Amino acid sequence: MNPTETFAPLQSLIREYFKGEYNEMMLIFAGSAALTCIAVWLWVATRSGFALGFGVTVLATAMLLCGTAASLLVRDKGLVEELSLSIGKPQQSQVLAKERARIEVVVSKYRYYRYSAAVLAALSVLGLLLTSRGWVHGVVTGLLLLVVAQVVIDHFSEQRATQYLAALP
Repeated sequence: MNPTETFAPLQSLIREYFKGEYNEMMLIFAGSAALTCIAVWLWVATRSGFALGFGVTVLATAMLLCGTAASLLVRDKGLVEELSLSIGKPQQSQVLAKERARIEVVVSKYRYYRYSAAVLAALSVLGLLLTSRGWVHGVVTGLLLLVVAQVVIDHFSEQRATQYLAALP
């Protein structure tokens, strides 16, 4: 077996993990754009307090998610390059140890993301229960969409990171 074949599984592992990350970021951009279009359409169609609260929340959420996604895409590009270039080189074990430590931290944070989503969902439901103001219901609807998006994103991201961590040498 030649050296290229020896390291092919590791290269494939790295490519597949970061391909999943890339696809997730593209879905975040697409979802944010779709929800922003819906919010704008709702505002144009109704000019209601609900539409205003919903629109402001969706725009703020879209900016937050897209900003995070963009920064991760930039970071991931350099990280993939560093990992790929280290394969088969003397520094491979150091680079992989650093990557393993990074992914361990990533995996450890998902619990806190779930707690944050639960708190946000609880506050949103409380907002629904305490008032009947349209703008509050719009904000709550936007926040609940954020919670759903966060839970879905984190579910697949955590699963992918856990599998990647288990497969890293």
